[in-house]
Amino acid sequence: MLILPNIPRFSKHSSDARLQQEIDKARLSQLEAHLPLLYSVLGFNVLTISAMFSRVAPPILVYAAPSLLALAGLVHAFFWLSARGKTIDTKQTGAMLKSAHRFAIAFALGYMVWTLVLFFFGDDRLRIELVFMVIITNFVSGFTLAHLPRVALAITATGVPIYLLLLPTFGDADTSLMAVNLLMFALFFGYILIGSARDLTKLVDAQLRSADLANENRLLANTDSLTGLPNRREFFERLERAIAAETSGGGLVVGVIDLDGFKPINDLHGHAIGDRVLRECAARLETFAGGGTTIARLGGDEFALFMRGVPSDFDILQLGAEICATLKAPMNLTEFNSGLSASIGFARYPLDALDAHRLYERADYALYFGKQNRPGEPVLFAPEHESKMLFNARILQALRNADLDREISIAFQPLMDVGSERIVGFEAQAHWTSPEIGAVPAELFMPIAARGESIHRVTRIVLRKAIAAAREWPDDISLSCNLAARDLVSVKALNQLIALIETSGFDPARLEIEIAETELVADFDRIARAIEQLRAFGVKISLADFGAGYSSLSYIHHLPVDRIKIDRSFVQEMHGSPAARDIVKSVIGLCGILKLNCATEGVETQEQFDRLREYGCNVIQGCYVGRSVRDEEVTAVIAADRAPSKRQAS
Repeated sequence: MLILPNIPRFSKHSSDARLQQEIDKARLSQLEAHLPLLYSVLGFNVLTISAMFSRVAPPILVYAAPSLLALAGLVHAFFWLSARGKTIDTKQTGAMLKSAHRFAIAFALGYMVWTLVLFFFGDDRLRIELVFMVIITNFVSGFTLAHLPRVALAITATGVPIYLLLLPTFGDADTSLMAVNLLMFALFFGYILIGSARDLTKLVDAQLRSADLANENRLLANTDSLTGLPNRREFFERLERAIAAETSGGGLVVGVIDLDGFKPINDLHGHAIGDRVLRECAARLETFAGGGTTIARLGGDEFALFMRGVPSDFDILQLGAEICATLKAPMNLTEFNSGLSASIGFARYPLDALDAHRLYERADYALYFGKQNRPGEPVLFAPEHESKMLFNARILQALRNADLDREISIAFQPLMDVGSERIVGFEAQAHWTSPEIGAVPAELFMPIAARGESIHRVTRIVLRKAIAAAREWPDDISLSCNLAARDLVSVKALNQLIALIETSGFDPARLEIEIAETELVADFDRIARAIEQLRAFGVKISLADFGAGYSSLSYIHHLPVDRIKIDRSFVQEMHGSPAARDIVKSVIGLCGILKLNCATEGVETQEQFDRLREYGCNVIQGCYVGRSVRDEEVTAVIAADRAPSKRQAS
């Protein structure tokens, strides 16, 4: 029985079937490459031996036997050539290697029997030549099949030992010494083959580990670590591939999803809770994946999707409504009652844009439009949005190139104390007249400036001009100015504003900084620290547009504000909406409990004023108090307000 050395099939690090499969693939590939050389060596050897013994051996050994060996080799070679280039699975790979193993053993046995029979027909010279040819052929075949160590060792073990034993029979000391040398070489050859097998196993193992590491790195680079969804890079790569492959005319739909109310949850309840909310939202969104739909997390609380095939606009909006409803459903979190909802904007390929990034920009604009006008609802990009996008881009470009110090002017809207019905301050309002565009309302250019670095320049100019004007007012008249979130979260911008106030000579106690409630979602912690810094400097803080955002009582609890200003929308709805009246009354009552000043904007009628006074509101502003006036008109407005005739009328 033939016993082979224990050649490892697996490395000490990887003992799974996958490693063996890869090793088998490597061996099969090497076998296919080396077969031509192997058969060339064997063919030449068989022909040479046949010619050497053609005069002394019978024809059956000289012609018939080598012909059978050659035929077997040709059949085997044809079998391998016919399989070349075909896709071979794991089972077929193993079967082909086993077949090669069996054929090699059978061929080696046949070759050994043939040459041993010939051995007895030759003289000493022919016998020695035969022995060397057989041994050298065995070694060459073994080296050629070194990547199949079991086969190579089997071939060597089949023929070499017998011929090594035959050499000493010549009774010649030289041949005995040759036998010893050949034996040493055979042992060394076996050691090399076993080492080669181990090296191949280690090499394939290392390649697998390298491939696994590369796949893992690619997965990490293209997967959001928190939710397991594709990340921004992977989303755009898939989208670009889908657009490039879109030849059927079916089109694509891109959706951008933003969670409404996530930032307050994250800021007020902590990042651990925020992460749980994001994972839950991702799991809910994944229910819409598949069937040509890809879901991804782009960052923060922004998700995206794209789906192949454009259904009707109705179907797109219906899908958006289902997504919004799914995200709005209560979450199983014991720490708080979720007030989460979502908005989503859609854009279509090729109708709205022809490349991935423009599709995203248009879906993002539809989302932005929806959050401003229809929060919590799906919005489809429309032609009118295109013109607004272009106009916004024009405004942004004009802001970058503008001489804002010359082009921005300030108007002042009066604030009236409800109890005394006297003007107690003015709110500064920026007006920009661009030589390229013309007069641009603040509600148009300020949000655009606030999305970039332009806001810092605008804010400094407005604050400087407003303070310069307010220095001429009576000491009991205050000045209110709005600050954007970017002004507060930028340490450099905030320090510049504080330095501006400090060097102006204006009493900080007369200055009130208004921060819109919706701005707090940008970065609650940093904004809170900025507010603390401003208050320490002596500036008063007002939380403006209260009710337009998320109206979280935690804001009031965590922020050191001096005043809450109720959003104008509630005041305008008081006449026909009992709910609006109850909200206004409740907020004013809450301010009283917390000992906070309460202001209301957008007051236009005597009825509104009377209700607000009844509810206990402290300060109002709006058309009822007076329109916005230019700098040079403020003194006259104050004088008129303080005229004896007005006091008598009051």
